[in-house]
Amino acid sequence: MTFNNNTNLDVLREQKEVFHRKHETFTEKAFNNPELLPDRYVFILTNLCNLRCSFCFQKKEPKKDAMTTKDWISLTDQLPDYARVTFCGGEPLIFSGFKEIFSYAARRFNCNLISNGLLLTEDLIDYLLSFPKFKVLSLSIEDIGNINRGVTERQWDHLKEMLKYFQKRKSELSHDCVVDIKTIILDKTANDIFKTYKYLREELKVDTHVFQFLKGSPIQHADNMFKFDEITEKSIAPTYQKFNLIKEQLELVRQYNLENNKISFLHPKIVSLTSENPLPDIDYINDPNHVKEKFLPCKFPWSSVHINNDGDIFPCLA
Repeated sequence: MTFNNNTNLDVLREQKEVFHRKHETFTEKAFNNPELLPDRYVFILTNLCNLRCSFCFQKKEPKKDAMTTKDWISLTDQLPDYARVTFCGGEPLIFSGFKEIFSYAARRFNCNLISNGLLLTEDLIDYLLSFPKFKVLSLSIEDIGNINRGVTERQWDHLKEMLKYFQKRKSELSHDCVVDIKTIILDKTANDIFKTYKYLREELKVDTHVFQFLKGSPIQHADNMFKFDEITEKSIAPTYQKFNLIKEQLELVRQYNLENNKISFLHPKIVSLTSENPLPDIDYINDPNHVKEKFLPCKFPWSSVHINNDGDIFPCLA
């Protein structure tokens, strides 16, 4: 998907729907054909990180059997031609062989990068944008200053400068890479959800944005392997104490999007933040007990796979 600040909201919706329908069609094919490999591969290059966010779900323990650059390249050679690759961690830019594996994959596949952005440099940005198949730079920002991630004022200033440089170079190169921001919804930041969103749009000029609720089970997106039987065990999901305030803030986001021709997403995709109608009741997402009748089945585990930094493979469990 290619976005820019001048694109009409209806066009953005259509681009998003085309992309989603294409992935849904492939997912259905993969679900019905056990011989068909997934089309999305998430490379967890390292579980190490330069931040220690209190809400992070990963253990961040060094692994003696971690995959090497050579291992990742060998894996890349085995991917189908229709694959797309997402690099993440931990913090993927910590991985010593990042540039080598990124360049190897990006010559053949569309690639995304999920990072906290603190290790970006002008040289690295120029390097990333030298690859036409680099499609999404996704950064994690919870509040203005990223205080809830333990980011210092100096680090925040650096991140802002790198975002400005990235957008400038992207424009100069006519590159279609999207700058995406992911914001974890927290009780701590509930009062400032809309303020932060408006800042990201108007000051940092981001292209797309995703609000994410806290995950409901420790097995989701973990960096350590669970026993397969544990997927059927009941887990108590975290609940928000300020959920009514969170809903009010998300409604302000929806109204802003309509008034300013912007588009953003909510994960899980329970409602649209660009709908012309006010947000419906979403209290069920804050229920610590999973009531399956309130949710639709998902087949994306058949089309999206994560490869952990120790080589363990597990399906998307979002």
